[in-house]
Amino acid sequence: MVKRVVPLLLVAFLAWPLWGQAQNPVTVAFEVTGTPGFGAAVSVKATVTINDGSSLQGLAWSQTGGVQVTLAGANTDTVSFTVPGRAEFRQHLIEVLKEPALTAAQLPPNVPVPEEHFPGGLQDRFQVVAVNPHALADAGAIVLKLTVTTTSGTYSFTKSAAVPLPWKWTTGIRNVPVGLPVLLYAPEQATYDWNLVLKPVGSNASLTDPTAQTTEFIPDVPGTYRVTITDLAGNKVRTLEIIAGLWRGVITGQDANERPIPDTACTGCHISGTPLGQFAQWKESGHAEIFTSNVKTNDHYGVNCLSCHTVGYDTSVNNGGIDDADKWQDFLNSGLLTHTGPNNWTQILAQFPEVAKRANIQCENCHGPQNSEAHARGGSYRTSLSSDVCAYCHGEPPRHGRFQQWQLSGHANYELAGEEGMSGSCAPCHTGNGFLAWAKNNFQGSSVQVTWTAEEVHPQTCQTCHDPHDVGTTSGGPTTNAKVRVMGETPTLVAGFKVTNAGSGALCMVCHNGRRGLRDDAHYNLADVARAPHQGPQTDILVGRNMYFVEVGTPGYHSMLPDTCVDCHMEKTPPPDIISYNRGGTNHTFYASKTICSNCHTAVTAEAVQSKVAAKMEELRAAVEGKLLEAMAAQLSLGKKIDIGGLATINSIGQIKHLELTESHGRQAIQVTLADNTVLDVVTLNSVKVVPPTGSAVEILRVADPAVAKAGWNYFMVELDRSHGVHNPSFVMRALDLSLLALKTLPPGAGSLPSGAQGGGPGNGAGAVSCTTPFVYWVEVAAHAAGEAGSQWRTDLVARNLSSNDASVKFYLYTDENKHEATATVPAASQKVFEDVVALMNIQGKGSLEVCSDRPLFVVSRTYTDTGEGTFGQFLDGHIGDYGLGAGMTAELIGLRQEEGKFRSNLQFTNGGTTPAEIEVTLYNNSGQALTTYTVTVPAGKVVQDLQPFKNRANQPNLGWGFAGVTVKQGSNVRVSGSVVDSRTNDPTTIPPKR
Repeated sequence: MVKRVVPLLLVAFLAWPLWGQAQNPVTVAFEVTGTPGFGAAVSVKATVTINDGSSLQGLAWSQTGGVQVTLAGANTDTVSFTVPGRAEFRQHLIEVLKEPALTAAQLPPNVPVPEEHFPGGLQDRFQVVAVNPHALADAGAIVLKLTVTTTSGTYSFTKSAAVPLPWKWTTGIRNVPVGLPVLLYAPEQATYDWNLVLKPVGSNASLTDPTAQTTEFIPDVPGTYRVTITDLAGNKVRTLEIIAGLWRGVITGQDANERPIPDTACTGCHISGTPLGQFAQWKESGHAEIFTSNVKTNDHYGVNCLSCHTVGYDTSVNNGGIDDADKWQDFLNSGLLTHTGPNNWTQILAQFPEVAKRANIQCENCHGPQNSEAHARGGSYRTSLSSDVCAYCHGEPPRHGRFQQWQLSGHANYELAGEEGMSGSCAPCHTGNGFLAWAKNNFQGSSVQVTWTAEEVHPQTCQTCHDPHDVGTTSGGPTTNAKVRVMGETPTLVAGFKVTNAGSGALCMVCHNGRRGLRDDAHYNLADVARAPHQGPQTDILVGRNMYFVEVGTPGYHSMLPDTCVDCHMEKTPPPDIISYNRGGTNHTFYASKTICSNCHTAVTAEAVQSKVAAKMEELRAAVEGKLLEAMAAQLSLGKKIDIGGLATINSIGQIKHLELTESHGRQAIQVTLADNTVLDVVTLNSVKVVPPTGSAVEILRVADPAVAKAGWNYFMVELDRSHGVHNPSFVMRALDLSLLALKTLPPGAGSLPSGAQGGGPGNGAGAVSCTTPFVYWVEVAAHAAGEAGSQWRTDLVARNLSSNDASVKFYLYTDENKHEATATVPAASQKVFEDVVALMNIQGKGSLEVCSDRPLFVVSRTYTDTGEGTFGQFLDGHIGDYGLGAGMTAELIGLRQEEGKFRSNLQFTNGGTTPAEIEVTLYNNSGQALTTYTVTVPAGKVVQDLQPFKNRANQPNLGWGFAGVTVKQGSNVRVSGSVVDSRTNDPTTIPPKR
């Protein structure tokens, strides 16, 4: 068969020039002899007229579409061929159903070319085949191309021979009308053995070509037809039950508003206000009025509209459809169908009640015949989430081409739906099945129970967005009242926020968000530091949420459009012209066009915004890659190794030739090229570990500055949004600029323990022992107590509020005996000093200090001895929540000094964890000789000060210089530090840990 070039309904019959235009150099008139039909002989004669005075040099016929035929006389003015048989056209119809409606050349610039294996067509499943109008007409077209060569050039003309096919439009459900062919399809396998094993009494139905991939039969009496086939891949017999019935209709009258009244035989079960009460919604919809309104107002209305606008119209078969209704011919003769009048519908109800009973788009149009055994069985016989149900009417371009538009969209991706559809957490947004299950639960949580099989999975189809019973009455343009399942206000999104006043775009936002909860400077999650946004965080960008370094919560201007997403992607961007009448209606490819920006903007173009963002993105990507390499180099310089996800062990930074930032499975990731040009597989950053000589490995992003992970997150928010800044230009540019600034201001090699108060902390309550606030800080020790050599220790604490709101602060001081509390307020954007903070808490003593705040802070403390002369004191940082050491992690305290009467050294261990910590300490002299090893146990929340350990534990009161090695054996969030005190002045100096 020949790959089609253009759909049949869109073929250009180029023969004569248009009036008022310059005459074409060559025109052609075609004459077809013979009636196209299976096995028929057909010839096409071309009469060529040369209008520019040139001379004819040759003619060449070729086939560009349709079932393959053999052309005779391909270089003459008359070409002939024999039309193939039913089996060839049946197979070609299947191929057409698998293909996109448009070729790449026919697509507008805003719509991407479909993948080579088109994911939106007929699927490889055992199924009843749905046939839409466009595909049926296209499958019957044998498209010929005539190339005329003259001395002035080469000219091409197209002619199509339309072969009438015996199949009908069908929805693909298994409740079918009597008398019409049913096509059955099986996936590709070596052999096929279709069998009709059950049929109703009196039926003479049989299968055609039962050993072919696609077979068919015509149900000739109402009842159940059971067909089997061996599934070679599954090594089992598959069964398809098809139930045939007769059309019935439900309309018996109209109410005061001229809306239809349904048959009471139906409303006895389908009671308004119950889950089965769909009539109340349906009667107000466009489906319920399409025939009613057209017979009153449309001068072009006629019988060729009735296949969609009524129940069961098909004059080729008698199965209870509208054309089989009592007084049907009288109705046609009455002129009430074609001659408009305001009372036409009222007269039809009165004069032709059986015709009126089957008018408009009713239950049976979507669910199949009502007089059927399937009516009692319900379930999968009569319902389907496939868009093929809607394609019966909305798959007839150009006027009714929404189905073909949808097929070109990302929503029609059956491959992705198949990959994700059996996961309860992925199915809500990757399948129609999951979304509707989620909607029934009011979008609570982020996952659903999977109750469908892999062969029942559908992507986001028409029914996902629209309730077919409640669709509104108009679509497209400023007066549209088309309805979707979520309008105006979103539920709380998985991204952690709600959006109000979103119009129809609220539906899009339910899935098109980052899906990782709140992620900003107030919600930094160190435990999930390598995370990237989920694909498609458009809502976050649009309303200015979930980015670091930037003020969040201020929506962009595009979010203020009445229907947000829908305004640009569906209403202002027209659908492809070839599959939309006058480019009318809403664009169901959902791809926005850059050209629409000029509708509102005169000086700004999409390209201008995107080019600036692209440049910033390249710069930011390189900066993140550079900082990751610096973090690795810093760890390597400490004698550690880098494990690249088990694929390679890095001992020297020179082993890495190149590092590329990417994303994988919802996480920030890298792809490393080694010095020998070996390219490693992509590895998520949570699998890139720093490996110390002893103890546990830790993620590289846990020891890099938090700005690296935050900048990486921001990069992927913009990358995965796919608008390249257009959705919210100012927010995106500011986030990128501040990300670059944050990375540029990091010191070279910033890859050791994160600084104590970087960015105010994660804001997720991490590191809390008693705090219940999002921001937690630890001061290792605070005191109002007497010490050795007459010292009187005091601690001043300074808190700098980083937010524009007042901060409510709570202190917990953990002394040896008790936990003490106090509260305070730090004014917005200011600094507050708590002099002698322990005395302010009315405490005499010392202990670790946990600082709790509802706003991000910088915290620092100064501990000094209160003497007449005063001392400089030592500064102890207010450490962020849970950035302490964990089990297996080590640190060294160097520059310690012990000399009687001159200098004394103390060690302190603060446990910011919720369980006891066990710490192993080894003391060394200046030459590295181990003096002693001992263990310190620290209760949760407490501090243990180890006073003069060189004197008291190693019996070296006059050691001179020395150092200590510390290993956390058990526990988490442990802080270690040392102090060297001048014994003559009691002035202390802080010894920070080295890692």
